Amino acid sequence: MAGRVLVYDLSLGEHRVEELDERVLRLLLGGRGLASYLLLKFSRPGIDPLSRENPLIIAPGTLVGSGLSTASKTIIASKSPLTGFLGRSSVGARLGPSLLGLGYVALVILGSLDDPGVLVLDDKGVRIEEASELWGLSVSRTRRKLSERYPGYHECLIGPAGENLSAISGIDCNGRQAGRTGLGAVMGSKKLKAILVKSKKIPRAARPEEARRIVSELNRGLAGHPASKNLVEYGTPAMVNYTNKLRGVLPCLNWRHSSLDWCPDPEKANENLAFWAPKKRKGRNPCVNCARVCSQVIEVEYEGQRLEVDGPEYETVYSLGTNLGFCNVEPVAVLNMLADEYGFDSISLGVTLAWATEAVERGDLQPMSGEPIPRWGDLDAYTRLIEAMAKREGFLGGLLADGVKKAVERLGKGGDYAIHVKGLELPAYDPRGLKGMGLGYAVSSRGGDHLTSGAYAVEVPGKLWVYTDVDPRTTKNKGLLVKEMEDLMALYDILGVCKFSRYYLTPEKLAPFASAVTGYNLGPGDLLLAGERTVNLERIYNLREGLKPEDDTLPQRILREAIKSGPCKDCRITREELEEMKKEYYIARGWDPETGVPRKAKLIELDLLDIIENLEGTI
Repeated sequence: MAGRVLVYDLSLGEHRVEELDERVLRLLLGGRGLASYLLLKFSRPGIDPLSRENPLIIAPGTLVGSGLSTASKTIIASKSPLTGFLGRSSVGARLGPSLLGLGYVALVILGSLDDPGVLVLDDKGVRIEEASELWGLSVSRTRRKLSERYPGYHECLIGPAGENLSAISGIDCNGRQAGRTGLGAVMGSKKLKAILVKSKKIPRAARPEEARRIVSELNRGLAGHPASKNLVEYGTPAMVNYTNKLRGVLPCLNWRHSSLDWCPDPEKANENLAFWAPKKRKGRNPCVNCARVCSQVIEVEYEGQRLEVDGPEYETVYSLGTNLGFCNVEPVAVLNMLADEYGFDSISLGVTLAWATEAVERGDLQPMSGEPIPRWGDLDAYTRLIEAMAKREGFLGGLLADGVKKAVERLGKGGDYAIHVKGLELPAYDPRGLKGMGLGYAVSSRGGDHLTSGAYAVEVPGKLWVYTDVDPRTTKNKGLLVKEMEDLMALYDILGVCKFSRYYLTPEKLAPFASAVTGYNLGPGDLLLAGERTVNLERIYNLREGLKPEDDTLPQRILREAIKSGPCKDCRITREELEEMKKEYYIARGWDPETGVPRKAKLIELDLLDIIENLEGTI
């Protein structure tokens, strides 16, 4: 393990290399743990997310480039323009192995440029190159021009939504998206169109022979697992079958329905949205070094052309599909393509459009003359709105460009049906039938997010890892479950391992390999402790930025309305149930049960107290 962090100040045009304290590296390992620490270290309390003071952190997972299939994830972090709290997204980026190959465990970008540029890192050094001709281009056009100008480089870039500082914009990395929490706007505020990295070297394991032996066994086991075969065949949209038919927790029409019973033919809709891949697949677009390819490239017709586009994942099937009134995959793929081209987070985009559709239906929102009127299932209106939002054009484009929470604030109406937590729009699991998932949304460090706790992965099937016979409709023991699942999910983000491999790559299997790669002697408990430290660091960051216990809550619609039909008819989650689970969760974490502030004894137990005391504004 090398602890070299590259720090580049765009305002000064200068860079330096900082050596991490060995103890910090050993406690946090890399990826999300390291990104959280660096965000605390390089930012002052209370900064504007779109100011030059806000750092952008890129930290590849510890096992990225190790040869382990699905170990592809790099963390991008900053203060979120969407929530005002911690912003973080994980992406299967080819940039990650190249950054490690150059000898850096993380990249910290400070300051901002006066004119659009690209940051280039390679064996020759670090530099900014002018890129005004790329400003305003779509993601795919930018990628083509960059590949011509920088052959062999791996890139992360933004589209027009990020350039125009949309708080729901993301960062595209070789066709994979770091979508959540508005990090595209952070790059846009820095006038940074792209980051390009190239290295002739690859990361090396501390104990190479041992690492090769273990990784061969792990890759064979992962490839042969039934869950892997299902993902390869159908991709993540197969989850529709479980959330719709088994549990009845698939959000639709701005969360007014939780199954497909509103479609003209619910059975056909389930088939069309869950199992389209074998019939429509034209190719694949895997994350780097992933042999268990869940990506499905689909062909669709758009503006008179047949186009091959990355098929919508499960979350997008919900956000730009069922939540907008579509019962088949083709229009979802078109909207997904536009979201990617303009550089939007597809989850936040779809939830925002659904809120606008209901607001128009209720009479709370009246578009200006000539503007598209959002209506359920109206593909043309939604395509026009996406363009307007990316460019901030017109009344609706400006109103919706920054997500649901800010749209409600600007309009002064619609808060009772706005689906977000801490400003981040919710993903595709209705917590009224998954009580642990509801708690996970409420306490997540980045807001309304399913992957911070991953509780749905236990509650939908009823089992995972050490859990069996889990009842999704009870609040019992969900505080402890969410705590333990958060630590586990943080571990995957630290190591850079895809969370879709959690059914096989458990901490018990990963610990020997992580030991061989890092040279540290790590057991499963050590890995989970790194996850727990990371969750605590993120909580401390959010507290520093003004988080209150009342921010750990759920949308009004979730707390006030029961599910109306389907397998989970009459399911609900009450405010009292949420508060009961929150208290149990705070106690399980070793935090104050009333305020959710980590106790000093817990920080000492995790070896974090002295590290935190050296960071500004944390104690």
